[in-house]
Amino acid sequence: MNNLPSVSVIIPTYNRSKLLLETLYSVKNQTLKNWECIIVDDGSNDNTEDIINNFIRDDIRFKFFKRPVYYPKGACSCRNYGFEISKGKFIQWLDDDDLLSTNKLELQVKKLEILDNPKIFTTCDWDLFWPNKKFQNNNLLQFKKVIKADSFFHELKNQLTFCPVHTFLIHRDLVIKAGNWNIQLTVNDDAEFIARILLESEILINTDGCYVLYCDHKESRISKKNNIKGLVSFLLSLRLMHANLKAYDITCKPYFKWKLFNIFYNNWKTNKDVLINHKFFFKENGIDFRYSRYYMIKYSIYKIVYPWYKNKFKNK
Repeated sequence: MNNLPSVSVIIPTYNRSKLLLETLYSVKNQTLKNWECIIVDDGSNDNTEDIINNFIRDDIRFKFFKRPVYYPKGACSCRNYGFEISKGKFIQWLDDDDLLSTNKLELQVKKLEILDNPKIFTTCDWDLFWPNKKFQNNNLLQFKKVIKADSFFHELKNQLTFCPVHTFLIHRDLVIKAGNWNIQLTVNDDAEFIARILLESEILINTDGCYVLYCDHKESRISKKNNIKGLVSFLLSLRLMHANLKAYDITCKPYFKWKLFNIFYNNWKTNKDVLINHKFFFKENGIDFRYSRYYMIKYSIYKIVYPWYKNKFKNK
């Protein structure tokens, strides 16, 4: 048992050869040494394979695989395959363009080992990242030490934030209980997955002193006119989250209303038909399409007034 890695870092990748190296270095430089890093390629047609093989040749902790043909294409499918072949006690999900602080795994493993409860998982500080950006902590738990599933989504709404999946370190038994990543989803798949983790957990705790960076150049944006697939995935993920929370008698209407209004504002003019297919879900969460004109006028005024208001008080 001592020969098994403490942590399995699982990275799906696709045509990210220019970005992947920095991510791999953030794993290689961890102060915790007892880990494995499983990289699953989703059928890249650039030089990803050469880049990875050159990087990992002298470090057996890195393991490179191509997604088997019997697994559907997609990041979620690659994560599921990576988890299936992983051996670590704890799971670190990581996208191929995101970064970990060097002490992230060490501090979070220590925290969870002391508690010795597979139903507890942990998060940490994080921020968006681009060159020359000053770190600004977006941690949901920066003012709290512990949170449960019934308050997690209320806090997301109150702070108008989200939690990137690589902030978490999760016991593999908890992942097994929550189930695989949903391969039907291409957008918001991480939120749907973490919602199930939360429901199977006892508490989420914070780990001080470490952080992750979320690189702000994701290609998928559901506000793009032609990205119907992404929009449908986002709506499906929210419906699944809503149903799962409801099954545990947890209601988070303010959270879902916030998310659905964002979808409405970005897509009503371009993808109205898609939204109308989900009109009862919108209505259940306080958005009635009969008042769509009013919503859009209100939003147009907000876009004019808010920047003025923000600049006025920022300069005082």
